[in-house]
Amino acid sequence: MTPNSTDRRTFLSGIAGTVVAASIAGCLGSEDEDPEPEPVVDEAESLEGDTDPDAWADVQEIRFDGWVGGWVGAEPAAIDRVENPTLVLFEGREYRITWENQDGVHHNFAFWDENEEVVEDYSTDGNETLGELETLAFTATAEMETYRCEYQQERQKGDVKIVTDN
Repeated sequence: MTPNSTDRRTFLSGIAGTVVAASIAGCLGSEDEDPEPEPVVDEAESLEGDTDPDAWADVQEIRFDGWVGGWVGAEPAAIDRVENPTLVLFEGREYRITWENQDGVHHNFAFWDENEEVVEDYSTDGNETLGELETLAFTATAEMETYRCEYQQERQKGDVKIVTDN
């Protein structure tokens, strides 16, 4: 055997081992799995808040930070640092939502029904002033399906879960 043939065999063995290892890693890896979605807004820590009605039983005030990438919950604790969280509201109860403009881009807050129409004029005027607050007082109704910014409809939107007191 010549020194070159030994080097060639060693080289080819190394390549074969690398190919086998890469194939096994591909089979065991997450190539076929969808990665867990993550928040778009850096200030958000999660995409899922607490939707247990017990966590919302005493809530009357809701606070959001408004970003182009999504609404980020600030209060109550059930939505703290959650991007576009589901709101759990009790039908017939009065609430206040206050949101703060965090990026100087024009936003507003509105509740929409299943036909993507504003429910009972429940929307804020909107603003593009960094740090400005807007508050919306409303009564929860069964028609409320989603909330969203009417200017960034695809990124700033979340679901509304209405609980009926029976």
